[in-house]
Formats: sequence, C-alpha cells, structure tokens
Amino acid sequence: MSSVFLTSALTICFVAGKSGGHLLPCITESRHIFNQYPQAKLYVFTSGSELDKTILKKHTHIQEYVPTTLDNPPYGQPWLLPWFAIKTAWYFIKSTYKLYQLKPKKVVSFGGFICIPTCLAAKILGIPFELYELNVEPGKATKFLSKLTKKVHTCFASTAKYLPNVECIHFDYPVRFDQKDLIFNKQELIKKYDLSPDRFTLLILGGSQGSVLLNHEVKNTIEQHPELAQKLQITHQTGMSDPYDYANFYRQHQIPAVVFGFHDKLQDFYNLADLIISRAGAGSLFEIKFFNKPCIVIPHETANTNHQIKNVLELAKEFPEQFTIIKQSEFNENELFENLKKWPK
Repeated sequence: MSSVFLTSALTICFVAGKSGGHLLPCITESRHIFNQYPQAKLYVFTSGSELDKTILKKHTHIQEYVPTTLDNPPYGQPWLLPWFAIKTAWYFIKSTYKLYQLKPKKVVSFGGFICIPTCLAAKILGIPFELYELNVEPGKATKFLSKLTKKVHTCFASTAKYLPNVECIHFDYPVRFDQKDLIFNKQELIKKYDLSPDRFTLLILGGSQGSVLLNHEVKNTIEQHPELAQKLQITHQTGMSDPYDYANFYRQHQIPAVVFGFHDKLQDFYNLADLIISRAGAGSLFEIKFFNKPCIVIPHETANTNHQIKNVLELAKEFPEQFTIIKQSEFNENELFENLKKWPK
C-alpha cells in the first residue's frame, strides 16, 4: 500500500466487487493498514449479498460496511440495460454523498464494476483513488479507471502489457493467512472434523461462490468409479448456490467428508489436503501456493472472460510441479479420474 499523510483521524475507503475474490484481499489489505495504524477509520463499499455480509461481520476493524445492490452489467440481456443504468446513476449519487461526508484521504479499489461509480465520485470530489489489480489481465473496471490515474498496483509482472499507458507497481497478493496458519496438529484436525488418518484427503475449492461444474463432476467421478470411495475423504467448498445435498451423497458412499458453503477456518482444510481441485481465481491460486499444495486447476471460461486461464498459466510457469491444468471444455469424470490415479505420488 502506498504511503499517505497519516493523522489520528486517518480515513480510508475501500471498494470491492461482489465475491470473495475481490472482497477478501480488500479486507486483508485493510487489516494490514489497521494493524499499523489502529486509529484509522476504514470503510468498505461492496455488495449487499449474504456472503459479503457474512464475511464482513467477522472483521470488527471495519468502521462501517456500505452495501449496494448494484451488480455487474447484464451482459447478453440488453433489455435490462435501462434499469441497470438507473441503478448505476443512483449508486454514483449515493457514493458521492457518502464520500463527501467521510472526506477520506483516499479510495482504494480492488476491482469489480461498483468501483467505477465509486472512483468517479472520488475523482469529482478531488479525493485520490488507487487501483489494485489482482489478475493477470485487468478487469474492465481497472482498464476504464486506469485512464484516470498514472499508476496501478499489480501482483503479476505480465499485467503491465495490458496497461501500456500507466506505471504498474508490483505488490504481493494480500493472502489472508500468515505463517502461524502453517502450524497445525494433523491428528487434532482429523479428530475435530471426524476424518480418517489413513485416507487420501481431497480438498475441492470452487471459490467463495462455489462451482457447480466442479461439484457435479466430482460427484459423477465417484459414481462412475466407486473404488474411489474406499480411498478418499473429501473436504468440499460447494458454495452457496448449489442446492444438491453433497453431505448426504458422501454419507451414502461411506466417504468421510466435510461439506460447507463458506468456512472461516479454511486453513484447516488447506493443511489437511493431500491434493486440491480448484478453480483459478487469483485468491485461490495464491493461497494454494502459500500452503504449497499440489493442485488440479480447472480455469473458469465464459464468452466474456478467460482471466482465470491467464492467472494459472502464469503461476504454472513458475511452479510447474504444483499446478496441473485441465481445460474446462475437457473436464469430465474420466479426465478427473485419470488425474486422480496419479496420486499419491
């Protein structure tokens, strides 16, 4: 975080889009500031989703949470654009008023569409804003806002080629864990979560919002290859949106398992994992790197974005033994089974 003139009344506003991929590093960075300057007043502008509320209520160093219902643009749904434009204009007015009230030293953006109206409001009020880009390829918000600033903070060196007209300043991805989270008693954790000391432990990470694709293909793989049920135990972040009862599925197949949508002790499952299956959000990748765990990565691909592919390709170049990549279009129960057969090495 770049230095600012600090006083006893230091106020900083953070803004982050919906999902843990934006919000968790934002909170982590705000915690670093608060640890250094406990007198600081820190505010977070983000979505009003239940997940974001759950995440934020555990962080008491945040002075105030400023929620919004504004989401990403309705790509592929042009009939929703007028309503989206009205909501964006209203949020811009609200942001302007709130920033005028708070008079922060600066606004810090961690990506997502809501950063655009918030940072534009800051610009109009003469409040400096800083951009932090977490992916190799900058998101649309960062690309747009970079035209209004002279520098962007990036955690991948290759991001600079996407932002040729600004100075890119390297920063380490703000992983929410630290060295004490690497210290654990395996037997105590196994007992705590009712797992087995003799089974191969698979951690499935779909990100804070979960991944229906990962969930379903793991289920299909176990159904097609029942011999896995005798060898595996699974800790599974299903996310909040998949209604299927995976805990019951694992019970039916006699697989020891811990199933959760969101967990505030994720370090326990990282430490227990022998192998991880994950999407390729920057946060998940840097956490997996931090815990030094082998991982099968299935980058999320859509017509609008392929930033996850670029994230994992960049890290896989540096850590080829740690990251195995399977394209989303090639990910199925047979491909997953063939990769699982390679473990343990």
